Amino acid sequence: MFPISIPPLRERGEDVLTLARHFVDRFCRDLNKKALTLSPAALVEMRAYPWPGNVRELQNCIERAVILCDSETIHPRHLSLSFRDAAPVPSAATSPWDQIDLSGTLADALRRVLNEVERRKVERAIRDAPGNKPRAADLLQISPKMLQQKMKDYGITDA
Repeated sequence: MFPISIPPLRERGEDVLTLARHFVDRFCRDLNKKALTLSPAALVEMRAYPWPGNVRELQNCIERAVILCDSETIHPRHLSLSFRDAAPVPSAATSPWDQIDLSGTLADALRRVLNEVERRKVERAIRDAPGNKPRAADLLQISPKMLQQKMKDYGITDA
C-alpha cells in the first residue's frame, strides 16, 4: 500500500478555481440557467479564502452563487465569503463593519447581511442544543420543519 496525502483545499489554490468552474457549469446545467462566468474579483476572493469546510463548502458556496446571480457573471457579492475570514485580527483602526461587502444595491447588501446573521444564528442554536433539533428550533422560535429547511439552505449539518 502507498499512502496518499491529499492537502486541504486551502493549500491547492488552482484546484479551488478548477473545482469552482466545474461546480458553476454543473449547477447552471442542473438549474437550467444560462452559462455563468466567475469575475476576476470572485476568483481572487476564492483563492484567498481558507475553505475550512473544504470541497463541500466550496460546492455549497458556488451553488448559492449560481442561484443568487442575476447577471452573466458571478461576483464576490454572490459568494458571501466576506464575513468568513478565518481569523480576522482585531485592531483599533478596523471595525467588524469594515468586513461587510457593500457592493451592489442596498437590497443586495442587506440580503447578504441578513443571510449571514441567519446562518450564524442557526449554527449557534444547533451548537447550543446538540442532538436536539426541536430544542434548537425553539431557541430560534421557529418550527422544526423551518429549522430543517434553513439547515439545508445553508449547508449546515448537526454533527
